Formats: sequence, C-alpha cells, structure tokens
Amino acid sequence: MSAEQLSKLSLSDSMVTTRAGAARLRTGPPQTPQGSLTSSPISPTPSLIESTNGHVYDISAFDEDLRRRAKIGLVKDDNNIRMRFCGENDDGTKYFFHLDDDITVKLEEERVPKCSCGSVQDRKACKHIFWILGQLSSVLPKNQTIQLAEDGSSVKNTHPAEVLQMRSLRDFADHLHWVVEDEDLPETEELVDEVDNMMSCFEPTGLLPAEFKSEDTRELSDLSRMFREIRSIIVEHAIRYPAFFMQLQEKCTPEFQVQVFFEKINKRVDGVFNALDEYIEKGPTNQRSESLDVVSCAARLGCLVEKVEEYRDDSLHSDAGERRDDTEIEKLAAVAYLRILDEVTRRNYNAYADNTWGMPMPPSDPSKNNLFVCLIGSASEENGFFILDNLRDMAPHIVRHHSVDLGDIENRLRNTTLTPPAYLNALRTLIQDKRKRAASQSGGSSAKRTMQ
Repeated sequence: MSAEQLSKLSLSDSMVTTRAGAARLRTGPPQTPQGSLTSSPISPTPSLIESTNGHVYDISAFDEDLRRRAKIGLVKDDNNIRMRFCGENDDGTKYFFHLDDDITVKLEEERVPKCSCGSVQDRKACKHIFWILGQLSSVLPKNQTIQLAEDGSSVKNTHPAEVLQMRSLRDFADHLHWVVEDEDLPETEELVDEVDNMMSCFEPTGLLPAEFKSEDTRELSDLSRMFREIRSIIVEHAIRYPAFFMQLQEKCTPEFQVQVFFEKINKRVDGVFNALDEYIEKGPTNQRSESLDVVSCAARLGCLVEKVEEYRDDSLHSDAGERRDDTEIEKLAAVAYLRILDEVTRRNYNAYADNTWGMPMPPSDPSKNNLFVCLIGSASEENGFFILDNLRDMAPHIVRHHSVDLGDIENRLRNTTLTPPAYLNALRTLIQDKRKRAASQSGGSSAKRTMQ
C-alpha cells in the first residue's frame, strides 16, 4: 500500500485532522460530558501526541500505560531505540527488526506484532513496536492525524506487514537508512577487513593497508598504537551497528581508498630517491632525514613494487578467484611503475664517483654503486625483468597510454652497454605487443592472467 493509498483511508468524523486542531486539544480545557456532575481527571499523557518526525497520532483509545509506551516509542528522542538491521523471509510474509540491546520485533500478516523485550502484556504494543510503527508511518503526509489501533498494533486499520508488502522493505530501508540482512551485510571477518582498509587511509604515519593489518607492532610509534586502539572501537561499533558500517562505506569509498593508497606509494617512492641523494651527498646521517646507499635503495624500491603488486592482486581478484577489470587501480599502478623505472634508468652511473664526505672504501662493483645495474643489470628470463614483468601483466590500453615514456626509456637502454640484451628485448616486445593488441581490441587481457 503506497503512502497515497494510506493517506486516503477513512478517518472518523470526530477525528482532528490538522496540527492546529491537535494543538487546541492539547492546550484546551478538559471537556465535561453533559449531565456529568464532576469533571474527568486530566490524563498526564494527552490523547494526541506529535512524534519526532512531525506526525500527530491519536491515542485517545489507549489506557494510561499504553499511552506512556506510545509516547516513549513515538516522541522521545532519547528512547535509546536504534535499528541495527532488518530482514524478511523468502515469501515476504514475515519481517524482523533487530534493535539495540538484542531486541527483535517481528511482524507477520494478520498477527499482533511481537517483541522480544518481554514488555508486551495483554497483546498490547511495547515502546519498540510503537517505534517501528512510527518509522513505517513516517511516509504519510504530516497534515493529518494518524489513527492507531486500540492495542497499538496497526496504523489506520492497516497491519504494518501489509504496508511493508505494498511498498517493500527495501524501499523503507533506503528511505530510513536501514541495513537489510544478507543483501548488505558482509560476513564479520570481511567486515573487519574492510573497516581496516578504510581506517588505514587515515593512519597517522602513512601505513599501507597490509601493514596496518599486520599483527607485528614492534616498529609502531606511540601515535600508531593509539590509532589502533581507536580502530578497535570503530570495528566494534561497525559489527554491532551495521548501519554505522554502511555510513563508513559511503564516506570512505573504494575509489577514495585507491587514491590514498597510491598517494602513499608515490610519497614513499619520492622518499626513497631523496634518501639515496642524501646518502650520496652526506653519507649516513643520524638526523631525522633518512639516507640510503645504492643497495639499500634498490631493495626498498623492489619492496615498493611488491607492495603495489600485492595490492593489485588483493583488489582485482574477486572472492571466486576471477580477475576484475578495475581501470583506476591499473592506471595508478602503471603510473607508479613508470615513475620508478624512469628514475632508475636515469641513474645509470657510479653514485659514489664524486664522493665529498670521505667514504672510506667506495665499492667498485657496479652492482653496488650503480642503481641501474643493481636493479636491471642481472635481468633475465630466470631472474625476471624489473617493472617490465608487472607492466606485461596489464591490459594493452593501460600500457599504450605510456608509449611515449616507454619510448624514452627504450632510447636510454639502447644507448648503454650495461643494459642486458634480454631486458631490452623484453621492453621492445612489451611495446610492440601492447600496440598490436590495443589496435585489435578496445580492451585486453594480460598474457599471464585473464581479465574478467
């Protein structure tokens, strides 16, 4: 039954239908029936009450106890009633609403609503049932008084289960920001993992999601430890209040998480190269600025490439093991890979040749003083090809977008004898293969894994 249909249900002639009329009844003097010698006692709860959402309810048929319950459920902002999640059976004849404090309200056709709170007496509604009725009737116009059944079990002679059937639970859930069980709720383990991913975006020391979720806390700062304690509180609330979890998802979208991840990666890439420059210029320092020798710099860059690849794998593979096509992740990953490869190929020289800080015994081995040789010099089919292996795993149109940058890198590699022939051939094959495949299809799949 739609809101329009509900609004057209008949009302008794004596019923007040305007808010002004309701106000007069609330403030006017009590009426004494003709022939009565004494006035009726004034009820502490008026026969018309206005709910928190602005609707006026006629509760004149209620006894004092039922009026009190109705007032708590419909009017009080501090009634501590909050929806956790709701659901329905397969045929849509039974509905359940899980509230705070492990309270469950059940609605079934042609039956009095039931609540697990234990306050339902003589088949009359409790405050939780009134709260549910108030939520369901919130779609009605506010310019007319809403009549409740004598036992508080229905709105305007319409059973709440009928209202849900005609408008659907999903419509009400969307309107009232409720969470529907099964359709919206991940398993607890998945929920916790997703909250961790979201919280990692705001971790004060820039930890990546996998690092943030690690149980190893030996290297954490005091600030990070405190943040983890806050994270535990948020996880607890997200499990207990699914609607809160849904709000977190609305604010911290997957797109936002991807952007933050690669911002952190790019910041680390810059930091690694700056640390190498710091070491070349000043040597090991005990200051706040980090310094890295060539070998340590190469290891750190290799670690960053691995972290990006792990993130791609976690993000692009579905639970069924299929490969998802997330263009945004692939674009940002390609940018990060090309930034690293471009910088490495520009550093094809002995980093310690012009040492000014008195390095005791500068290494003469190019694999220890030349970042290019350190990362690319040993490239082979067996050892793998730094960065190129990752780019070969991407769709052709992603790589083709960087054809100019790859061409510049190819020129650099071709003009030095330190480039392994296998690496140069792999780069040329990558460029040519992606061009051909991009020309033959709008999208593409990697040679190693199929894009789904």
